[in-house]
Amino acid sequence: MCLIAEVVHSCSHEKVAHAAVASIGSDFAGKVQATATTYGLSMGAFAAQTVTQFGRTCGGEEKQALRRLMKGADQPILIALEHILRPAVEQAFVQEPAEA
Repeated sequence: MCLIAEVVHSCSHEKVAHAAVASIGSDFAGKVQATATTYGLSMGAFAAQTVTQFGRTCGGEEKQALRRLMKGADQPILIALEHILRPAVEQAFVQEPAEA
């Protein structure tokens, strides 16, 4: 099984996704938790849903970029998970424009 498929398969499960996000580090896990809370989800449920969506919609170029990130990494699955989740987390932290 290709590593990207393994990430999608494994981290589409809430408990696995929760443990994997926690393994990335407390700073990132805190951001994922805060983002999940804004959607009324647990950290694991948010991560699992995001990974599942990625698996359904990612294109060839995105997969190639992810393979390059994973190649030679000590923890390629965690690198991939962070890469998949980061855009959703960063989008949630975009501040709204100040009122005039």
